[in-house]
Amino acid sequence: MDKKKIILTVITVLLLILVLFLAYLLFQKYVLKTNFENSILPFANNNQEEVYKINKITFFSNCDAKNKNIASSNFTIENLYQYTDIALFLNSTNTDITLENALKKVSISNIKFTKTPTLGTPRVIF
Repeated sequence: MDKKKIILTVITVLLLILVLFLAYLLFQKYVLKTNFENSILPFANNNQEEVYKINKITFFSNCDAKNKNIASSNFTIENLYQYTDIALFLNSTNTDITLENALKKVSISNIKFTKTPTLGTPRVIF
């Protein structure tokens, strides 16, 4: 056999193995996605009625500090900190509050700082 034919055969076999491996990974992701969807759908079907909806989200920013009087100056700021509160304004589409539609807990997830401040340490406290 010619050396070029052997190299071409090896490359072809390696490419075939790579394609089969990638197809297997894609199929595995599809199966995981389908299984997740099938496990969530019954729960989602039980919650077709809209009970609450977010009307408005408002951010309130404020700061606070402790002052200290020192003999050499009249006023010194210590422990300056800033905080931002988030207010969620909800509208209830249902006038009857029952155990099934009462809002027991609100959680916010996937908060990301789009711009990290140059001073201070950003934190999310719940």
